[in-house]
Amino acid sequence: MKALRVEKKGVAVREVEKPQLEDEALVRVIVSGICNTDLEIARGYAGFLGTIGHEFVGVVEQSPDATWAPLSA
Repeated sequence: MKALRVEKKGVAVREVEKPQLEDEALVRVIVSGICNTDLEIARGYAGFLGTIGHEFVGVVEQSPDATWAPLSA
């Protein structure tokens, strides 16, 4: 899966390993926005390295709770 990563040399889309989740949902992101905090991080103001982004719309791919199971087409 792909992730937007902040690295020492800037921001890059990288292939990352799919997380193995037990108590959380896995969401396939369809569209994502960028907030001011993401921009500050990407510009290096926050001293953060890692995956950013939290404003998105997606589809639940995996969930520990059957009420949140993916819908069938």
